[in-house]
Amino acid sequence: MLITIIGSIAGGIALLLGIGLLYRLLRQLRQARALAIRTPNKIQEGQFVQIGALAQWIQIRGENRDNPILLVIHGGPGIAFSAFTPRFRAWERDFTIVQWDQPGAGKTASRNGRAGSDSLTIESMAQDGIQVTEWVLRHLNQRKLILFGASWGTVLGTLMVKRRSEHFWAYVGAGQFVDAKGGESLGYALALERAQRLGDDKTVKVLQTIGPPPYTDPKTLGMERRALGRVGVETFPTLRDLLSAMLFSPGYSLKDGIAFFRGIQSSVAKLWKPIMAYDARQSGTTFETPLFFFQGALDLYTPAHSVQEYFATLQAPHKELLLWEHEGHLTFLSNPEMVLNELVARVRPLAAGGPVMQEH
Repeated sequence: MLITIIGSIAGGIALLLGIGLLYRLLRQLRQARALAIRTPNKIQEGQFVQIGALAQWIQIRGENRDNPILLVIHGGPGIAFSAFTPRFRAWERDFTIVQWDQPGAGKTASRNGRAGSDSLTIESMAQDGIQVTEWVLRHLNQRKLILFGASWGTVLGTLMVKRRSEHFWAYVGAGQFVDAKGGESLGYALALERAQRLGDDKTVKVLQTIGPPPYTDPKTLGMERRALGRVGVETFPTLRDLLSAMLFSPGYSLKDGIAFFRGIQSSVAKLWKPIMAYDARQSGTTFETPLFFFQGALDLYTPAHSVQEYFATLQAPHKELLLWEHEGHLTFLSNPEMVLNELVARVRPLAAGGPVMQEH
């Protein structure tokens, strides 16, 4: 009798697992069909490329391979934006979008395991980013590209354009990281004030309990980040969005999905101290590349005030700071069409050799 019961339970579990895997496959196929590019001069490929000591994942998509290249340096650290390809689909009309899964993130993490994250440093990853840039330019036979850094990606992006300006038509910093100490303190104060104004007693209590930064461990930082998210204006990515990316991204195996989440955790743990010590101003304030900062006024992670102060100190052939009054940190994901319009109007003409717009 007991054996029969155990067998029935095991059979039921196997059936549910099978249904779950079938549902996952159908979702992946449906998303793959929605993402398919059918234009005559399209490019739609992904491959592992040897960058430094690691095989690293590079995805390239666009409706016209002759369009300007836009290389996305993802945030996190550890959050591979290649898993959010649907959010960039409209961008593929006007740009060839290159997504690089950094060491410790996405498919690169899945391929290399712990070997891909044990030795992470800001310096090594910036050097990898330059190698990725050079490989992409050779692969697509173009002279320069546009660099789009997002959040953590702006740390690497600013270093890349400082060191190899000849590779870049322009640099776009979305949620520009300036310095951890000043930004964290300001973000905490803004979040506490906003929570009190909204009557969010739970968030007020959490923030008052952990106290203001600097924090001595990633766990406390995570508590603060979740509190900031509750009183911020972000609508993407939520935990549900992250789970959806992990489970249903076309071409993602279950191993890739698990690595997606593990990569976030291990990357933050490894890079947390260097990030807390980072200050963009230490690398100098003179750039040889046109600069564009896309900033949400309600960004609590990289506060607008810090970005504005930093922007004012910069010297470049051309610079613009675009401030969105009602947006937060990840505007390019929560409102991709709006950001695309600005990229096409302000940045793309530089890659096409057109005139530089009047500085704002």
